[in-house]
Amino acid sequence: MKNDIILLSHGSGGKKSQELLSFIFNILGDTLINRGEDSGICLLNSNKIAITTDSFTIDPIFFPGGNIGKLSVCGTINDISVMGAVPKYITLALLIEEGFPFTDLEKIVLSIKNEAQKSGVKIIAGDSKVVIKGKLDKIFINTSGYGEIITDQEINSTNVEQGDAIIISGGIGEHSATIMAIRNEMETDLISDCQSLDKMIFALLKEGFTIRAMRDITRGGLASILNEIAQSSKLDMEIWENDIQIKEEVQAICDILGLDPLYLACEGRIVLFSPQQEADEIVKFLQKKYQLNSTVIGRVKGYSENSKILLKTPIGAERVLPLLTRELTPRIC
Repeated sequence: MKNDIILLSHGSGGKKSQELLSFIFNILGDTLINRGEDSGICLLNSNKIAITTDSFTIDPIFFPGGNIGKLSVCGTINDISVMGAVPKYITLALLIEEGFPFTDLEKIVLSIKNEAQKSGVKIIAGDSKVVIKGKLDKIFINTSGYGEIITDQEINSTNVEQGDAIIISGGIGEHSATIMAIRNEMETDLISDCQSLDKMIFALLKEGFTIRAMRDITRGGLASILNEIAQSSKLDMEIWENDIQIKEEVQAICDILGLDPLYLACEGRIVLFSPQQEADEIVKFLQKKYQLNSTVIGRVKGYSENSKILLKTPIGAERVLPLLTRELTPRIC
């Protein structure tokens, strides 16, 4: 790759992203201990903790349902929570373009404060940099998160087993579709699903449900996340198109723009894997307690060296859902 250059597709969450990460992983070697989960797990004074970091560059920075500030806190809290950890602290770094309005900065910082307070998270460290006008697009945010593991379950992509049910907490694609509608000046009532999921996740754990693996459905969408987990577990998976909840407006925007909702980012949805015998109870719990249109969308099949995701269509046909090879919706989170 030494003679190649970085492309937008290297940030898609798809095949090119994996190539970029492999390039970096190979250089880092044994200094790297986390290869693909949303957070790394380590021991600190005999306590298991989760640590994550992320950067946010969404365009536009304000959107129905949130802004880049709320997005940064929610994204960090969710990456910690899906590992079975209670988020405790985050860091906050702001890269701000010269000329950025203080009124907009105030709105963003207030949203950061409000979202952190909802989850009882404290900002433990931070940084700010102002960049020459034209060298940065408005504002970028970097956050890191720290949380304490509160479950004895090993929640990890490699723990998925043959026969497990695949569950999503709600409809998909609403975040990306909202952003793309704004960019293309489409009139829509869509609102991003941007939200912190820690309380919902810990309610599931408190109920004692068995969760093998769990991820929030962000960059690359449902199809990319499932491909990552399939590759980690070396298992094929089958999902059922009829059972995946997609709003009509989301599908309409995808049809107009030539997008596939299965590859669109969410910012308030999880996909989880549980034993088949617990799946219906998990879905009922989420539907009743959180009024979500949660569904079982598929199952884990057998071992495969070249693991794949099979989508079963309403007419019974099957097609493979590959990793993305190009960037569909840049600057989405």
